[in-house]
Amino acid sequence: MSWFRNFFVTLFGGKKGQPAPVSSDSQRKAPAAHVAPSMLTYAEHTLGWLFQHGQTSMIVTDTYDIEHPPSIDPDVLNRLRAHISRIPPMPEIWHQVQEIMQRADASAGELGQCVAQDPVLTARILTVCNSPLYGMHNSAEISNIRLAIARLGLNESCNIIFHSLAPELGGSNYKKSEIRHIWFHSQAIAKLARLLSEPSSQLDQHTASLAGMLHDIGKLVMLHVESKPELSRLMNRIDQGSGALTAEYEAFGYTHIDAGMMLALHWRLPKSVQQMISLHHRPDAASIDKLPANIQALMAALQAAHLILQHSMEDSRDQLSVWHNHRRSCGDDMMAFVQDVLHIPLDSTGLFAQLQAEIERLKLSFPDLFQPKN
Repeated sequence: MSWFRNFFVTLFGGKKGQPAPVSSDSQRKAPAAHVAPSMLTYAEHTLGWLFQHGQTSMIVTDTYDIEHPPSIDPDVLNRLRAHISRIPPMPEIWHQVQEIMQRADASAGELGQCVAQDPVLTARILTVCNSPLYGMHNSAEISNIRLAIARLGLNESCNIIFHSLAPELGGSNYKKSEIRHIWFHSQAIAKLARLLSEPSSQLDQHTASLAGMLHDIGKLVMLHVESKPELSRLMNRIDQGSGALTAEYEAFGYTHIDAGMMLALHWRLPKSVQQMISLHHRPDAASIDKLPANIQALMAALQAAHLILQHSMEDSRDQLSVWHNHRRSCGDDMMAFVQDVLHIPLDSTGLFAQLQAEIERLKLSFPDLFQPKN
């Protein structure tokens, strides 16, 4: 049982291997199972409070039909394929790492043995592990790759490996801060989705983390493919209130979903990640309730992660990527869907604080985007 599942069992009760029953931090009785979460009253600084009362002043309705997307002009499609085919494929060691991580019994020793084949990856893992972000005060420097992975955790190590192996997308076509904002957003969603997936029997943490990290990879492809004037026109459209998908299609003839799917095929990413790239803009629970249970759980985790992240970034609105300027909402059906699929306690202030702390910790890795708090 992982530390986070243990956190749930200790704080909220329940048996090992089963989702913990929902109960409040003030020890009030759990609501009857038939009561819809949207009908309950939640204390401030809980997920239920956030989902019910999140500010909606900047929500934009995108007119792009995600259920029936328009066709891509053959010339546009060929140009996009040509650019993506020039992006180097992911090296074989990435696929070895993925095979290890897909196994329920994956261990730090096994992943370390794989990583040790590549001196560059080994050096990168050790550098991050011994950085102030992960190293404890006065702790001895770690030089053993297996111990380093054990300190970082399997999922965090996999994220570092991916960033080390993935070709630099974006190049000099657009300002570096836009690329950095996309990487921050992706890593934040990955961390939150990983934590939210813990109580769910339908979703493993690695899949949730990987899908969170890669769901917006198509935006980096756009920064890599398109010229600076074209990108500026796209950003102006979005900044003036156009939905992102509508603005992308009008500007380029394709969306970041199309670009992300093509790159996912080129890199041979797992099927579940490919599905999440194609589905992550589905608007409501009704549009996904016929999907397989594991994909429903994955979408619920990403939807909840986006709502949590946007709340935590309220004080950083002027620092966000223009792609993330517009807010998501959570209707009653989606709120019930998230709880039913993920089994997360919507009335826990402890869980809410844990998730917010995770985002603040990640910001330390992006000092160029976020000024340290005094």
